[in-house]
Amino acid sequence: MQINQSSLTDLFRAYRVIFNEAYQAGPTFWDKVATLVPSSAAEEVYAWLGSFPGMKKLLGEISISNLAAHRYSIFNDEYYDAISVKQADIERNAYGLYNPRFQALGLAAKQHPDELVANLLLNGFTSLCYTGKNFFDLNHAPQKGKTTFSNLGTKKLSVDNFVAARTAIKSVMNAEGRPLNLGIKLLLVVSPVNEALGRQILQADFIQQTAMNVAKSENVGAAAVTNVNKGTAELMVWPQLGTSLAWFLLETGWPMKPLIHQQEVASVLTALDTPTSDHVFKNHEFLYQAYGRYAAGYGLPELAWGSTGADAA
Repeated sequence: MQINQSSLTDLFRAYRVIFNEAYQAGPTFWDKVATLVPSSAAEEVYAWLGSFPGMKKLLGEISISNLAAHRYSIFNDEYYDAISVKQADIERNAYGLYNPRFQALGLAAKQHPDELVANLLLNGFTSLCYTGKNFFDLNHAPQKGKTTFSNLGTKKLSVDNFVAARTAIKSVMNAEGRPLNLGIKLLLVVSPVNEALGRQILQADFIQQTAMNVAKSENVGAAAVTNVNKGTAELMVWPQLGTSLAWFLLETGWPMKPLIHQQEVASVLTALDTPTSDHVFKNHEFLYQAYGRYAAGYGLPELAWGSTGADAA
């Protein structure tokens, strides 16, 4: 290919189509557990967290619930990756060799928020949310002096521990002590390590249950019983969680999900492909960069329950 601005513009368009097609087709997990929030600044302040709406009986003059005085902020970060295409490869009509790299770049750009949101869950035992406590913690206080709630466990995944977590999240109340009516659409999130157990808990028709002779405190055998937990939550096996034993039960049926993916600029492909640029003159290559500005942060711990999986089931 003869190198001039017109041919390079056509080449960039072709690479951008490949990038965009891979970006659009790329599967994601983050949108199952996080709400997409548009951003127009370097920092977004979520002062409204902790102020759940609730209908009240009208008795004379109405009372207005002000937003709780929280200042939980999420700062956007800049992310990029770049591909260099050699001038010689373009002149030799070998530019098609780079197509798979642009496909991979589009897929990586689409799935990068998965990494950020998965890390939120894994770090939720040691990272603060709007209540001033770790996202998974004991005695969260959405509003000072009012009803609290806890969403932290430490035991490995098991049938009994899943039931306990489900009971806990369905029992959460708002600051006024009124039920939040959670349990609309529960999602059990596990790493591949817990995939088989998660499927047994939520998808099997029958489970093995040990029978005990209480008088003699001895095991008298096991029997298959109807799995009453089947279908009580959906299962999400998330490779981004690696080999972690931590597991999470999330309410995803609310208008807002437990986590936030904040997006100022979605990843787009740009080019440094002017033949007369200093970089091209010195390096004899053209640059193509995927660039975006976004972040992930904690939303509502009321909608989440997490266990470290550190203790025996």
